[in-house]
Amino acid sequence: MSRLLESDIYLIETQLQDYEDLFIRQTGYTMEEIAQKAVGLTENTKRIKTAVISVTSGLGIITGFSQAVGAILRHHRVETLIAEKTDVAGLQQAYLSKCGIAFLADDCVCAALGIGSAVHSDNGWATGRSFAAAIIEAMRKQGINPLQERVLIIGAGPVGEAAAHYIAEQHAIPVICDLDNHKAACLAATLGHSAWISSPATIHQFTYIIDAGTMGDFITGEDVTEKTIIAAPGMPCGATAAAREKAIVIHNPLELGIITMYFDCMKQLED
Repeated sequence: MSRLLESDIYLIETQLQDYEDLFIRQTGYTMEEIAQKAVGLTENTKRIKTAVISVTSGLGIITGFSQAVGAILRHHRVETLIAEKTDVAGLQQAYLSKCGIAFLADDCVCAALGIGSAVHSDNGWATGRSFAAAIIEAMRKQGINPLQERVLIIGAGPVGEAAAHYIAEQHAIPVICDLDNHKAACLAATLGHSAWISSPATIHQFTYIIDAGTMGDFITGEDVTEKTIIAAPGMPCGATAAAREKAIVIHNPLELGIITMYFDCMKQLED
């Protein structure tokens, strides 16, 4: 997981509805609907009270992170407690406040954990699947049947792996590229009908791209056309300003992954 900066998230709360409107124009669905598709929920579910707890380990608390996560959850009608206390004391506060789910993040992991129930969601898994679901629906909104379409996935880490599996489930063809060629080849081998290519990727040869890496501004305006669709969950965004002006770029630092984690937990509770 890339550690976010305060500058990455400080506008999330004030711009959530504007971003939701853009997301709907790009994919034809709300973030909530894409999140439910990503985890396999077929219909809306009840909400349960959820806590967001700051963690002080490692490099410490990112200013505004808990507030941003809380704003995302509230945007989707989830009753949310921003714990006043941190770490274990915050978890105890969430338990005593009768929260059913707790969101926590340190320098390495962002997770949602059940309180009183054995449910768990990892941000890498949720982010990878939800951005893959978003690009699939964006393709369909443009009249493209994803069947047998090649989707370039840049990065074979947790986000890229989760995205690749979702793309394969939709019967599109995930094409994996990673700085570690062996890692890319191993992931492709687990997917059946897939492929991998050596790094660096020949980006201009692909119309559909999932940027699951952590390098910014490497997809240029020359790499894309007006038909290109890029799902870019990584921070910083891999698409340059010129690429974003030309192509459809689905990008947010936190919003889609967080709500997908919530619905992943809800799916587990239903099951």
